Amino acid sequence: MQMQSWVGTIEREWHQLRRADPTLDVEKFSRHVIAANKTGFLSAESIAAIANALLTSTLSRAPDLGRRLLERIGTNRHPAWRMAMAISLVTPTGGEADLEKGNVIFEDVMKDETADGHLRGMAAAALADSARLGRGMQADVSHALSLYEQAIKLGHKASAHNLGLFWEGAWGAEDRSGMPDRTKAIQSYRRGGDDMRCQRRLAALR
Repeated sequence: MQMQSWVGTIEREWHQLRRADPTLDVEKFSRHVIAANKTGFLSAESIAAIANALLTSTLSRAPDLGRRLLERIGTNRHPAWRMAMAISLVTPTGGEADLEKGNVIFEDVMKDETADGHLRGMAAAALADSARLGRGMQADVSHALSLYEQAIKLGHKASAHNLGLFWEGAWGAEDRSGMPDRTKAIQSYRRGGDDMRCQRRLAALR
């Protein structure tokens, strides 16, 4: 396949995937992406976006192919691919769940100083969710709060929403000393910047 034709084919298939077009041959698209990865045509971020789109697609076999794509390209080669795999493992999508392994990957990405700051923030937020929910680890309110704080500092502003909900008394029942605290909840939501969920809670608390 000539380069120009190949580029056009992948772009067309990508748009079909995003529209959940039932005429898309997802298996052929996955093969095209794997081939493009081998030639260095697609960036790591693009491949991670494609894998995530496959994993969350409603098209038949797409989630399975998303997991298989990550396994084929070797997730250890890039933090964005590791994040996509971890999300697949804890959701679970595209295969069996492995909550513990997913959490290990989240922690690995969070601590990876070579990874993009926002990606590290996403990993910290996902690990915080696991600590809050007891997902593949012992539920630990203090650890969850610490991780949400770290996620915000790394640029994941949406974590301020869960922090605010804690101070409103919506979760963390086993650690409710001095709660709820409206002032701390408002302070937390303000740290979320223009995050819509934080903005809605701020409006409700005014």
